[in-house]
Amino acid sequence: MFLAVKILFSLTSAWLVWQTIRQHCNKYLAFVVVAIWLRFFLSAFHQITYDPLIAGFSINALASIGIAATGLLMLPPKVYQLRVLLPLYAFFAAVVVSGLINGGVSGLINVMVKWMFFLSIACAMFMAIRKTDKDFVLKKLLASFFLPVSLAVMSVLLGEVKATEADGSASYIGGYNHEAAFSMIIAGFILVVGLLSPGAIRFRGALFALGCLVLVLVNYRTSVLAILPLAAIFAYTAMSSKIAPRYQTVFFLAAFFGMGMLFLMASYTMQDRFADVFVFLTSIDDLIKAPFYYSEAEKDIFSARVYLWSLYIYEYVNGSFVHQLVGWGPESWSGVFPKYAHNTYVSYLYEYGLIGLLTFLFAAASFVVQAMRIKNKQFAWMLCSSMVGFLIMNFATMPLWNIEGLILFAILIGNAIGPVKLPRNAWFDSPAFASRLAN
Repeated sequence: MFLAVKILFSLTSAWLVWQTIRQHCNKYLAFVVVAIWLRFFLSAFHQITYDPLIAGFSINALASIGIAATGLLMLPPKVYQLRVLLPLYAFFAAVVVSGLINGGVSGLINVMVKWMFFLSIACAMFMAIRKTDKDFVLKKLLASFFLPVSLAVMSVLLGEVKATEADGSASYIGGYNHEAAFSMIIAGFILVVGLLSPGAIRFRGALFALGCLVLVLVNYRTSVLAILPLAAIFAYTAMSSKIAPRYQTVFFLAAFFGMGMLFLMASYTMQDRFADVFVFLTSIDDLIKAPFYYSEAEKDIFSARVYLWSLYIYEYVNGSFVHQLVGWGPESWSGVFPKYAHNTYVSYLYEYGLIGLLTFLFAAASFVVQAMRIKNKQFAWMLCSSMVGFLIMNFATMPLWNIEGLILFAILIGNAIGPVKLPRNAWFDSPAFASRLAN
């Protein structure tokens, strides 16, 4: 039954994407829209696309390689010389060094393909925004999200549910494979709608509310927590625009306390799902210890995440000096630990060492600073709050481990570097490059 729904909406979304890219859409924007839609489309049919097909590669993997290669070859070489990307390249170098020192060639290739996918999307977003403007790009990008959002709505209407939690709660994920990856897709939809300027599209507030509701029904708590900063800024800016300037201070105080009360009410309503989060936050001092000191009850806290972090950190602390510096290599956790770390920072500390973690944090901080330089301060606040939420998400899951999370990150970075007018001595800012932008 639901397979027929998937096919119907897939065909509809393909037609919608085609109509989108054929109407005043430059090649960079067309690439972003098609690349993101293709990933969402293939993931919807995971029963077919996840299985190995050629030389151990699945259809999804082959598509990711093809998208990354197409994007990197299509983009002007000058784009890769943007100075704002240098911190990111430093992180890439740390990953490569870690992989070569540890001899983890297969893990290194797998990780770098994902990051090249990210780089192609982020740089294509940059080019698309520079050739048009960010609202035009974001409006076009909404077409890519039609399929997953519509399938999520249909899964609620038709009762297509995935029961995965021990507390009996269910996840409505539109027939996709896993709620973690699907929650990042919905978070991406919320981000795109939220970053649009007020009045850029009709029903912007309704679409944003729909995205937030769907994310709650996906039932992946880390993504719900991650989207809270963006949701708070969105609600505040939407309401404050209707308040006279002389009442702004009073409105700010009222909104602050009102949002606090709403957060407490939501926390109480969803206390079964978020109980472990509060246990972790109130008992963090007692939980920082070696893994063999954990009781059986403590191992289950936060869906065993805290215990997993302890395993990773214990191995890191007891490693050699070289391993502490450069880690054990990309995806070296596989076969050593029962599960991935469910924490990007802990995983990067183990895989890439202190150098890898610090370079990643520096890169992330540099993009936050870049976003703060945007002249449109409302957009800058929305973007910065989204980045903060994304960094929060990385504390309890690993969005950068899968393509869906990298797409979300690429949208953030593309919007951070796209609208900002960089210094005139920036490498890309040459007459030849400017003429290419004008064409």
